[in-house]
Amino acid sequence: MDDKTTPLILAALARIEERQAAYEVVAHRMLDTLEVHTEKLDAILEAATMEAGPSPVAEALQALVAATEEQTKILTHLPEVLAVTIREEMQRELEAEGYETEPAEPGAFDRDDDDERQ
Repeated sequence: MDDKTTPLILAALARIEERQAAYEVVAHRMLDTLEVHTEKLDAILEAATMEAGPSPVAEALQALVAATEEQTKILTHLPEVLAVTIREEMQRELEAEGYETEPAEPGAFDRDDDDERQ
């Protein structure tokens, strides 16, 4: 070798060593990442082989169903309650203005308008 090629070879070797060091860092990071993934997969496999215990989800869903059924009952009776409330409020307003009213016969407001026309 002559004196001109030695520095070129040394520079090339230095670049190769730098790349090798960078590749080693990347390889170690990949191995660390794979180790973490392996630990997580081991935990998943362990959990998958365990016997299932009682779930709080079923209890929560039952509570939701019960609450929904209760709300449905309330909403079913709401038109009737509103009608009574409106009737009583109108009665109070009429009496406050000096009008006297008599109670309607039972079921008078339950008939259709078509029944009255016939």
